[in-house]
Amino acid sequence: MKKIEAIIRETKFQDVKTKLTKIGVHGLTAFEVRGRGEQPGILRIGGDSQDYTSDDLVPKMKIEIVCIEEEVKKITNSIVANAYTGNPGDGKIFIYDVLDIIKISTSGIPSND
Repeated sequence: MKKIEAIIRETKFQDVKTKLTKIGVHGLTAFEVRGRGEQPGILRIGGDSQDYTSDDLVPKMKIEIVCIEEEVKKITNSIVANAYTGNPGDGKIFIYDVLDIIKISTSGIPSND
């Protein structure tokens, strides 16, 4: 099993989510996050003609998906295709190995041993 974490622009989230559903991804977790990569932050135009950076942490969406290894390429390709603008700040995708999954609703109550 693999875990895919994607950090994308907020404005691209709905497109990405819709396309993931169309390719058969129904289980995902999404978070509103703030962060930055190489981009300096949000550039604002000041009222007195001075530009300033209001925050160096940019609002993003983080998507987490756990899938079988054979689906990783299809899922990551879909995320890239639908999150891409060609500008800095489009995001990143991280892929991790998942060692085990425990489904709480069907695993029973743990013993007190």
